[in-house]
Formats: sequence, C-alpha cells, structure tokens
Amino acid sequence: MSFNSLRAPAPGEMRKLCGRFSAMILLCALGIGGLRLAGFAQMNQPPIRLQTPILPESNRLPDANGQMVLREKSAQKRNFDAANAERMKQLTQATQMLETLAIALKAEVDKPGDVSQNTINKAETIEKLARIVKERMRLTVGPN
Repeated sequence: MSFNSLRAPAPGEMRKLCGRFSAMILLCALGIGGLRLAGFAQMNQPPIRLQTPILPESNRLPDANGQMVLREKSAQKRNFDAANAERMKQLTQATQMLETLAIALKAEVDKPGDVSQNTINKAETIEKLARIVKERMRLTVGPN
C-alpha cells in the first residue's frame, strides 16, 4: 500500500488543484446559467399546436335533427316576417284612411253653420279608427 495519497501536496501542485477546482466551478456555473436562460426562452415561446385541430361544438355541422330544427326556425322566421309585413301594410292603409277622414271632418267643421249628425258620426268613426291603429301599432308578431 502506497502512502503517497496521504502526503501533503507540494505548493505548485496546490495551485494546479485550486485552478482545476475553480475552472470546474466556473463551468458548472456557466452550465446552470445556460440552462436557466434556455428555460426562460422556452417560457416565452407560444404553445405547440396539434396537427389536427379539434373543432369546438359550435363549429361542428349539425346532425339531421339539428338541421331540421334550423329549417323549422328559418321557416317560422319567414312566416313572422310575412305577418309583420302584412300588418304594416294594413297599418299604412288605416293611417291613410284616418288622414282622409280627418281632412274631410275639418272641412265640414270649418263650414259656417251648426254641426250635423253626419259630422258627429265622422268624428266617432275617426276616434274608433285611431284606437284600432294605436292597438295594432303596439302588436308585433315574432317568436317568443
């Protein structure tokens, strides 16, 4: 058994060992710093996307029942639109009639003389028609 390993190193050898040890610590520090930098750089990268995207439920095509429901809703909307168009047409006609009757009543009232029964009947007719137009304007046909 050799006792060379137990003896104290010479001063020149001690410098070599300290230099190697310092170099080893420096390399470890550089390696750890490099790993930290690489990890930090990876954190800022966008996530990796899959090759085949998974469509969310809202982007999937409806099945046969879903398509049927969509067709029914579309037909119902067309029916409501047609009913509203007809209602607007009737309101326009009633408003024109109301305007005509109001002009005729004003012409009769502006005449000198007493108010006749015919004038009173026209005023009552105008009042009824105005109530009907007012009620129809409140109504709107649409899906609930």
